[in-house]
Amino acid sequence: MFIIVLVITLVTFSIYNRYVPVIGVPCVRDLEQSDSFILIVDVRDYNYVQDTVPNTTNIPVAYLQRNHKQLNGEKVIVLASSHMEKNISVRFMKKRGIEVVGYSIMGSPCRCTKLTTV
Repeated sequence: MFIIVLVITLVTFSIYNRYVPVIGVPCVRDLEQSDSFILIVDVRDYNYVQDTVPNTTNIPVAYLQRNHKQLNGEKVIVLASSHMEKNISVRFMKKRGIEVVGYSIMGSPCRCTKLTTV
């Protein structure tokens, strides 16, 4: 019985981390108009980045554990290819004390606010 409860707990935790949106991190529409003090971090995988965005730092989700220290003290906007990638990245960065002020999903129709509201 204990093993079943443990497995259910682990599965629930995994689903929560991947699919439940992070509260307090707004979507950003205009990356080009972003403040010069805000760093845009592209967390998409190197193999899938075909349309690069100027003035971004590319750190794929798989490499955040290794390279998150270069983001300390920065305000960050996360640029992702999917909501799952965004959720994992934002949770990881917030847990490490990095201030995430917004996110943008590439290739997705934008139903978000402009950066000026951040």
